[in-house]
Amino acid sequence: MGVKERREREEAARLQAIVAAAERVFMERGYFHARMEDIAEAAEMAKGTIYYYFKSKDEIFVQILEREVGKVHAEIMSRVSGTESFLGLLEMWIDFYLEYFDKNRGYLRMFLPCMGGMVRFEDKETGHRLLRNASQWRDLRRVLEAKAAGERLPFDLDEIMKFLKTLQIGMGLKLLEGDKAEARAAGRFFLEMMKRVMEAKS
Repeated sequence: MGVKERREREEAARLQAIVAAAERVFMERGYFHARMEDIAEAAEMAKGTIYYYFKSKDEIFVQILEREVGKVHAEIMSRVSGTESFLGLLEMWIDFYLEYFDKNRGYLRMFLPCMGGMVRFEDKETGHRLLRNASQWRDLRRVLEAKAAGERLPFDLDEIMKFLKTLQIGMGLKLLEGDKAEARAAGRFFLEMMKRVMEAKS
């Protein structure tokens, strides 16, 4: 192996170690309490080394977010074909959300402030990258729109999307409290409400 190849491998390994350390810090402390100093300590590197690769904790946070959102998005879209109705798609999404974040509460702790719109990144480009990750919601909306064709929805689709985001946050908070049953009950209540109103409209 040449000098250049060895250096590239060392750089890649160091970068991976930083991201893994940051991930642990974000999971343990959440977005707001995580600091670059904590990430450096967890990675067992000098803080200057962390700044050499990332200009801020936001940049590391968004890189982790992009990776996990990509996984979630791919899994949701792979399950879409198995749903035949608008309500079936809503149920699939709710069940997947509960399943994924119940198993990955560390990621939930990281991302819940973003879901609630509480995170404001100082760097505009970092914020733009986060907005680009909204493709999951755009794709879900398009699929919901297609499934809703021919069905009489009780609310405007944009309003339903707002309900889903609110439900997502509420279920997430219950999961973090360790109350999975309450989180699931909230999802079931929403689905039952939608079903009854849609039946009344038909």
